[in-house]
Order: sequence, then C-alpha cells, then structure tokens
Amino acid sequence: MLKKVLTDSLSLKRYLFLFTALFVFISFIYGYLLINSATGIIDFGAYYIEFDVISTLVISSLISLVITLNAYSFSIKSKTSKKLTIGSIIGAVLPSSLCCTSIIPSIMAIAGFSTSFILGNTGKIQSVFSIYSPVFIGGGAIIAFLGLMQITKNINSSCSIKTKNIEAYCCEVKNESKD
Repeated sequence: MLKKVLTDSLSLKRYLFLFTALFVFISFIYGYLLINSATGIIDFGAYYIEFDVISTLVISSLISLVITLNAYSFSIKSKTSKKLTIGSIIGAVLPSSLCCTSIIPSIMAIAGFSTSFILGNTGKIQSVFSIYSPVFIGGGAIIAFLGLMQITKNINSSCSIKTKNIEAYCCEVKNESKD
C-alpha cells in the first residue's frame, strides 16, 4: 500500500524534487536544533551525536514524505486532512524545539506571567524536555509515521476501484482473471 503510493508519487519529477528539497531543508533545521541543544546527551553519552543524526534523518524523511504525499493527494483530488498533516509536523518538530530555546519563556510571557516567574520556572519546565528528549523525539516520529499512514490510506481509498475481475488504480486498469 505505502510502496505503491510512494512509487507513484516519487516517480514524478516534481514530487521527487519537492521531497528532496523538503528533506534537505528540514534536515538542516532539525539537525541544527538537535545538535545545538545536545539532545540525548544524558541517555546516550558519547553517542548522542549519532542519536541526533539518526533522529534528524528519520524525522526529516517522515515529515518530507507527509508533505509531499499531501501535495500529490491534492493533485489527484484525493480527500486530505489538513489537521492531520499539520498535527504530524508539529508533533514531530515541537518536542526537540522546547528544550533550551526561547519558546517556553515566550509562551509564558504571552500568557501574562511575570518576569520573575518566567525566570524562576523556565529551567524547570525545559529540563523535563531535556531529560526525556529521546522519548519525545520517538513520540514525534510515531506521530509523523501515523500521519504518513493516514495520507497513504486516503490516497489509496480515493484511487482504488475494485470490481469482480478488474482493479483500477488512478486510471490505470489491470485485468485480473482467475482462470
């Protein structure tokens, strides 16, 4: 199911280019976030760079595939769920950006907390994301994978038409005779 959708979409040059461009861009941004925050250093010690590189490749490929397949789905007029796509992207990227960045203090400032409260509690909140970063990154990868499976399911359900002896897939007809 996934293999057929990937083959169909990535065999077209514009979707292959879109996937490649997104993968490079997201890998650069995500890798920068992970490596500069030393994510995984507590759990993996000297091997945290390897963890960060593998995490970057996995998350970047999943997010790039979700976005590319959504563009493909839109072009073949398949039903899509924008909430699922946005949710899978946010779910995959957000955990690594909450540790050691200005996102938590900014959210607290927007919520109206005082400067002394922000300064006193930001580290406590961010430490949770730092200590459990591999769990959050794994959860983000699972969310992105579920988004990929859902968009694949949507594309397959809108493209496949099965009858007794004929299966059509996006205007491609195959004869299946069982003699």
